[in-house]
Amino acid sequence: MYSRVSSRRFRRLAPLKVGRSGDVESIMRDDDLAAAEYLRWAGDDEEICENCSTGCCSSNPQSQPGKDLPPIHPLQVICCSRVGRLCIFLMIILAFYLFYLALIQSDPSRSVNGFGEVPSPKISFNASRPIEILSTLCAAYSRHEVSGDACMRLCFKDKWEVTEFYEGNKVVIVVKDGGQQAVFKSSHPFIDDFRPVASDENEDAFTDHVLDRVNDLLRLGWPSHYKRHLVETVWPSLLRTPGQPLTKADRTSLAALLQQEEYITFRVIPLSRVTPKVIGTCGHFYQTETLVAFRMKGYYMNLKGKILVHLMGTLKLFYEFLNEPLQWCDARFDNLGLSADYPKRFVIMDGDLLYTESRLNALFHQKPCASDEDCVIGDCKARCTADMVCGNRMNENLDVFCEKLVNPMFGSSWSKGNKYLAACHDSTTNFTKKLNELRLTWSWSLSEV
Repeated sequence: MYSRVSSRRFRRLAPLKVGRSGDVESIMRDDDLAAAEYLRWAGDDEEICENCSTGCCSSNPQSQPGKDLPPIHPLQVICCSRVGRLCIFLMIILAFYLFYLALIQSDPSRSVNGFGEVPSPKISFNASRPIEILSTLCAAYSRHEVSGDACMRLCFKDKWEVTEFYEGNKVVIVVKDGGQQAVFKSSHPFIDDFRPVASDENEDAFTDHVLDRVNDLLRLGWPSHYKRHLVETVWPSLLRTPGQPLTKADRTSLAALLQQEEYITFRVIPLSRVTPKVIGTCGHFYQTETLVAFRMKGYYMNLKGKILVHLMGTLKLFYEFLNEPLQWCDARFDNLGLSADYPKRFVIMDGDLLYTESRLNALFHQKPCASDEDCVIGDCKARCTADMVCGNRMNENLDVFCEKLVNPMFGSSWSKGNKYLAACHDSTTNFTKKLNELRLTWSWSLSEV
């Protein structure tokens, strides 16, 4: 007995097998399975032929005998085949993608970077403002009213290519000079905005003023018999004219620079290795070395282990500064800079809230208070004493680093094997023991910092 497997194209006969239970089971041979698969594809083709109005599948004369068929266009074959329709679908998707790229490129503020993030638009500035400031400065230099070792190069030409400009709590002008960037900073845009130097002040009185100003700001106890060396530190141009007094232009420029706390910090404590170098000065402006500003991005999380090492290298230098640690009250990623000259550590780009411990405590002691909320300078906090004045700093650099820099990256996950994270999360250990363990870890892993 045979059963029929029928199709409009061919017929096959398959033998039947009677089971022991009396049921009839149809067992198809391997070639019968192939035939069944062919039937499925053939049925699809016939369905396409029925639904396609172009008659593309009627190229076989046997399908419609005795009838002349028009020539078949290649597009008809593509439209009526499965592969062709898939290609058309992919081409439509590609066309939409190219249209999207053209759309976002026409709007630079919506361009997507290589990390899939939309960068913030570039901040525009009035280009005439920095040109006005530099022109006024160089005009004063040409009249010998101001001086500085960076004036000759800055004022050599009266046209500057200003790439960045900021005017807020300080003035920052970035000039492109010979393919490189030069960063000039000042608290005020013009020299007339600073207190003028006394015209009848002699050389010795002026150097005493320099000594008092630096000692008041840094509280390092610089001795008076080293004041000449201190003046040479804050005004290196004096080294090129040994034994010569300061000119009137030198005094005017240096007096304006000494009214800027960041300049004194960067000039006097470069041994801290956490501040950028001062390249030169011109009038009331000082030029700092160019650093790569570090701005924390989401994709930096893949490098958070290396970022943690850099943070701990910076913290190490704070606690190793001379006889007392430096106090940083402006801890944020935007205030950190990178340079190939400073391995495994960051550099503080804005030093307005960077103090010696003695200086910070002196500022707190001068603050009247009614509660602890009145004893805050940036990230640094103190307690209000019974005398209604603030006491010494209460929190530590380590506390601020952990709260504002480390914990946002690592969250609450930590292990005692990682001494850096344990110092931030281990509440069973007091601060002195944490710092001692950190110093031991620093001596092994950050010995070159």
